[in-house]
Amino acid sequence: MQINKFNHSQEYLDYLKTLSSEFFLEILENSFIEVTVTDKDGKVLYANPACLEYHGISAEKMWKLNFLTSFQGFWTPPSTAAAIEKKRTIISRQRSLLTDEEHITITSPLYNSETELTMLVYNTLKRESFVEFDLDYQNPETENILVSEVKEKKRSRDERTKADNNIVGRSYILYQTLHKLKKASKSDIPILLLGESGVGKSMIAKFIHDCSPRKANPFISINCASIPDNLIESELFGYVPYAFTGASPKGKKGLVEMANNGTLFLDEIGELLPNIQVKLLDFLENQRFTSVGGLESKTVNTRIITATNKNLAELVAKNTFREDLYWRINGITQTIPSLRERRDDIFPIAQYYLKRYNKKYHQNKVFSNPVIESLIHYDWPGNVRQLKNAVEQMAVMSLGSVIGIDKLPEQLALYFSKKTTIKNKIVFDDLVENYKRGIIEDYFELYGNTNDLAENLGLSQTTAYRLVKKYIKK
Repeated sequence: MQINKFNHSQEYLDYLKTLSSEFFLEILENSFIEVTVTDKDGKVLYANPACLEYHGISAEKMWKLNFLTSFQGFWTPPSTAAAIEKKRTIISRQRSLLTDEEHITITSPLYNSETELTMLVYNTLKRESFVEFDLDYQNPETENILVSEVKEKKRSRDERTKADNNIVGRSYILYQTLHKLKKASKSDIPILLLGESGVGKSMIAKFIHDCSPRKANPFISINCASIPDNLIESELFGYVPYAFTGASPKGKKGLVEMANNGTLFLDEIGELLPNIQVKLLDFLENQRFTSVGGLESKTVNTRIITATNKNLAELVAKNTFREDLYWRINGITQTIPSLRERRDDIFPIAQYYLKRYNKKYHQNKVFSNPVIESLIHYDWPGNVRQLKNAVEQMAVMSLGSVIGIDKLPEQLALYFSKKTTIKNKIVFDDLVENYKRGIIEDYFELYGNTNDLAENLGLSQTTAYRLVKKYIKK
């Protein structure tokens, strides 16, 4: 390593050698800026707490990751290849493909005396990291603001991440799902979200709305299964004065009209009665509707997103769901992966909710390692909803600052009591294969040819051609 690349005097170099490793570690550990160090192949050698907190990954797990492949495609443009090619520090402004955040990343390649690449150092700062300033030359009065008032105005680091939408995770399958839906959000094509109960379809629908040109207008959500059959029509389309017994003399706007220029999310769409399905189909076709008891049609500009955990194709076959409505609502269909399909997200989600409940109950608890292992290896049939409830239960019922294995909810304790060993049901080779396929598909979609794909992924033309032929269906 070229220790004296900055031409320090020998006196200063001797002084540096007197400083302990603890001195430098304390500086790095308390840095607000993210600091990540990898070897020449991308294996993480060090990541400071600011980096770990942003990604929602434990130090033990980050230490075993490959920084280049694990986060490949999450930010654009990539900076590592440029730093290595130019053999100098690269300052880049990057954009997160998940959150649209801007990152300022300084990538520095380090070489030994033989000019061989040995390490890469990354310093990253989010553009919105500073929302309020404690001291500001443009506003001297800031100095007189009480510290408590300043803190109250500041948003926490968690609030500046993708948790803004309550969507937490770092798995590649989640990234693919959100990236696809973010592109779909720019249009008015109806979107149908499929997936098991509790996977977060409502949050995904809100994410779509927040990414769309309609984000400044209303987002209204309704669970079709929670409204009595005799009220669902008036809830959706409203009613005119005195439309029925007990109706308000002023009438009432329906949710379709209230969401004008915004988004209406219809959860459990499979529960709608046939007569409501007909009226919804007419609205989707013509953006018009008639209130209950009314004679005149109204026209609004409302985008519809629907969701269900049922098999709509089977309901169509049984004649309980209209086929024409089925084809109308699934302009873009996306299945939200279950939690057991994206186990990399379990720990970040659990950490997110534990922080929330620590704040709610004025405590500072952490998971023990056995609890973390149990959470990751459990199948979570109730998905994120079940995990959230489990975390709250453990946060409330545990004593002391560490949540022990004895505080696992009954369902988890019973599950693991029947297991002599914990076995991860995800096959490693399948994970690697799916990850490689996702990268090749995304880069081929971005560049459209093997030449640019090979250049941007650092592959030979032969390898790029072989991978495209293997993974891309033509």
